[in-house]
Amino acid sequence: MKYAIILVTVVGLAMTSLVRAEDAPASNDELKKLVDELGAGDYAKREAAAKKLKAIGKPALPALKKAIADADDAEVVSRAQALVKRIEIRPLPQGDPALGNVGQNRVTRMRMSVNNGNRILELTEGGRELKISDGPDGITLDVTGLINGERGTEQYTAKDAETLKEENPEAYALYEKWAGSQGPGFLFGRAGIGGQVQIGGGIIQQMPVAPDELEQLRTHLEKQMKTAKLKDDQRAAVIKELDDLVDTRNDGVAAGMEKYTDQCDAFRKTLDQYKLDPGEFLPPPAKTRLGVSVSTNVAGYLVVQRIAEKSRAERIGLHEGDQIQSVEGKKIADVAELRKAVGAKAKGIVMEVRRDGEVVKLEEKDDAKKEEGKKDDVKKG
Repeated sequence: MKYAIILVTVVGLAMTSLVRAEDAPASNDELKKLVDELGAGDYAKREAAAKKLKAIGKPALPALKKAIADADDAEVVSRAQALVKRIEIRPLPQGDPALGNVGQNRVTRMRMSVNNGNRILELTEGGRELKISDGPDGITLDVTGLINGERGTEQYTAKDAETLKEENPEAYALYEKWAGSQGPGFLFGRAGIGGQVQIGGGIIQQMPVAPDELEQLRTHLEKQMKTAKLKDDQRAAVIKELDDLVDTRNDGVAAGMEKYTDQCDAFRKTLDQYKLDPGEFLPPPAKTRLGVSVSTNVAGYLVVQRIAEKSRAERIGLHEGDQIQSVEGKKIADVAELRKAVGAKAKGIVMEVRRDGEVVKLEEKDDAKKEEGKKDDVKKG
């Protein structure tokens, strides 16, 4: 019996020894060696070291952070930074049963807004709350839900979507789901959509008008100015002129569309001076400008709100309330597409609109032909 006890004890000690040997944390010397190998000349060796450090996980963090602070080799610093981010990935908070709809793709609240050039999307889904901010300084994703059984918030940041995808695939998937091109966040680029929208079986309510084009232009220009390293006074001049443009636009009918479009032309000259591109966020130059203000209805059509005097829109025969269907045979889905289509043809543009329930074809006539038509009418009279 004593022999059996001794045998079990010996076997037990042997197994304990094996477990300890297998799970023993890497020594400081081993960690230092692996960190140094992140800068090895052999790519395979660098990759192998990175893989081992990632497998070691949190115990490797002190050595990696020391390398970030002290290492002279840029390759070591870069790889150490990437590893720290991957090792320190914080899991997404989970749905809170107290809020309901856990595990369901159902939205009970959604709000879109713009603040200092940042597009902000706030919503409640699947028993947790999300706040996504996307702007000149990058992406910030706040997720509030259950963390280890207790309610809390985790924040994930990245300079852009690709970086977020690389650093935290789970956070990126959530960002893409709601703010990406396939989610309701695409409404950011479609001014004027309001009311209720159905997504994934759920009704999104309390959705205000999407951010306007000038706020999108602000974000667009901020990124360009940062890249171009414009001086503070130059940047201030651009922002001041944009602010004046916003004020004029917000004055609406009182200011008059003509004043607004004239300011847009002047602003284009300022942007050209600093080699900045307004994209599709400003009305086209005077030569090709249509001369209308539009909004987007719930069905997604552009609706003509106002028409400037002596404009192309007037020559074409557009009426207030017309729903623009196509330009030159191409369907129009948003303001950017309308501007692009109109700007591509300086004369003789053909449009189709829905008016009083019927589709009407309109063709632009130049002033000379218009005058000839008037003379013919007088003769006939």
